[in-house]
Amino acid sequence: MSFARQDPIFFAGRELHQVKQAKVQAALERSDLDALVFFKAEAVRYLTDFYVKGFRPFMEPEYMVLVTRGRPPAVGYISGSDELRIRIKSDIADARRLPAIGRWAETLGAMLSDYGLTGGGRSGGGLAGGGSKRVRLGTDLMPYMVHQGLMAKVPALEIVDASRIWVEITAVKHPMEIEHVRAAVRVADLGMDAAMAAIRPGISEHAVSAEAVYAMRKAGSEFEPFIPLVASGANTSMFERVATEKTIAAGEMVILDIGAVVRGYTGDLGRTFVCGEPTAEQKAIYRATHLALEEAKKAVRPGASGRDVDRRAREVIEEAGWGKYLYTGNTGHQLGYGLHGEPLVDRNVDFEIVENMVLCLEPRIVLPDRPDIGGAHLEDVVVVTKDGCEQINRSPLDEKLLG
Repeated sequence: MSFARQDPIFFAGRELHQVKQAKVQAALERSDLDALVFFKAEAVRYLTDFYVKGFRPFMEPEYMVLVTRGRPPAVGYISGSDELRIRIKSDIADARRLPAIGRWAETLGAMLSDYGLTGGGRSGGGLAGGGSKRVRLGTDLMPYMVHQGLMAKVPALEIVDASRIWVEITAVKHPMEIEHVRAAVRVADLGMDAAMAAIRPGISEHAVSAEAVYAMRKAGSEFEPFIPLVASGANTSMFERVATEKTIAAGEMVILDIGAVVRGYTGDLGRTFVCGEPTAEQKAIYRATHLALEEAKKAVRPGASGRDVDRRAREVIEEAGWGKYLYTGNTGHQLGYGLHGEPLVDRNVDFEIVENMVLCLEPRIVLPDRPDIGGAHLEDVVVVTKDGCEQINRSPLDEKLLG
């Protein structure tokens, strides 16, 4: 008895599978590139829907995906266990076992040769170095030894940054993609509910995180796109990035940043609560953070600049007297198949907001010199509409801090 062909696990459906492949082909046709090769796990999965090695949320070179004009993606993989998985749970026709990473250039060079991209440009054909035209290959995170080996093997090759094309493919969502993001956000909301209900004096940050993860996994989350953040007391004043063994005490601020993944799409939420009764200063930083978030959402509309949204959030915090404690990073990011998608909502990044983008907006105030006060962080998810935006998460605010 042999396996019958199956859909990939956590599959978003055949129609969306075809939409995503059409998007990358259209972007490639509009570009001045001959092909794309991506190494990030999220890119391999996005382009093929094959669930790469558990889609683990860290960067370890295990796969690559090559996209050429008018052809389905070709994949390289390192694990022998993937031979059956790819054959049964994907529609990938060209899948090649990769050797040790120091020799990946051999496999990728052979793939380029098989696809007529070793020296003949878009007209195809040619041996390594034998054509008169340059071959332009766009990539994301190509390992150094792959780059060096490939340049030696294919002298006609020009390797360039493909981040602009990746943004073009992923930043504006198809309506089906937006529905999957909504589903992921609903699951993340459940995790936030569970974390909020668990907060009490004497419980550890790690235990609060476990409640959130348990609720999200039960509701269908594939995994956590980042380690859930539960920071309390002094940990909020430095914005500690994970849940620690620290126990939460009465009177402390508690920052929660929770994420879920549903059918490859991500939900990402942030909230701050107080364990017990807040001080006047805790209320003040929370209110300023909340007002900054509300004003940022008002600034989101088609045609507006992401830089302007970032500026408006910062202005509110400065006007409230907390400019010294402004978070120096971005005010938000795109959300979709990955986590911190580009372009970022940042004062140093200029892009036009377009309908059907999905943005996370997350102003933050942290007081590294006042661990007794802590910090505040609020993060909402919005879909850009024809005349503004729609918030799609429903996690509650802390009325004690707003009041």
